[in-house]
Amino acid sequence: MNRVFNLSGGKSSAYMTILCEPAPDDIVLFTDTGREHPATYKFLDEIEKHEGFKIHRAAYTHRRSPGLTGFDALTKWKRYLPNRVRRICTVELKIMVARRYLRPLIGLKFEQYIGFRADEERRVRNYKSTYKGTVTKFPLYEKGITKAMVDAFWLSKPYTLEIPAIQGNCDLCFLKGKNNIIKLMAAYPEMADKWISDEKRSGNTFFPDVSYQQLLTIAKSARPDFNLEEAIPSYSCHCH
Repeated sequence: MNRVFNLSGGKSSAYMTILCEPAPDDIVLFTDTGREHPATYKFLDEIEKHEGFKIHRAAYTHRRSPGLTGFDALTKWKRYLPNRVRRICTVELKIMVARRYLRPLIGLKFEQYIGFRADEERRVRNYKSTYKGTVTKFPLYEKGITKAMVDAFWLSKPYTLEIPAIQGNCDLCFLKGKNNIIKLMAAYPEMADKWISDEKRSGNTFFPDVSYQQLLTIAKSARPDFNLEEAIPSYSCHCH
């Protein structure tokens, strides 16, 4: 059975993939939302360079959004912004993109590998595969590997992901929570531009009670006495 490694662009899934030593006929898959931090793309390039395996990169496209990919393509033609209740971004940009990419290559029956750690037991228990007949494995969880062990591994490597975990996945994703978004905007106000543009173009907001423009205003007056390394997303996401 073919093996598919779900590489999110973070340290844990990258460690898992390296640990499992992908064979040439295995697929290491990164589904690109187009809203990742530039350091994530650099990290993926470094993995390919140092570890010697190919990373398959797939992104959402739609005929009604010519010239656009990922989040931009989705929101332009849908004319709708995702939110915590209706997370069309997770479904369309991650799950369905992976499904469409894998089907012509290996079908939809395979072993999929996910980088949940031993200290993420709840995520392992709650995980539900979107593929029938697929075997899901959690190598880090099964081997008792924790976040501290993942961090130690990357300290031993000549390269690493050069951003805190809170900056992984879509840079200002609403699932990170308002407080974390304010912290990120305070440190990197330029990151807010595209999210504010999304809201203006659609006439909607990601949160029901506040806009990203308002969050940016708060961020500009915030005291920078926080540590992004210690920030934890408010809600879990399939993208991790």
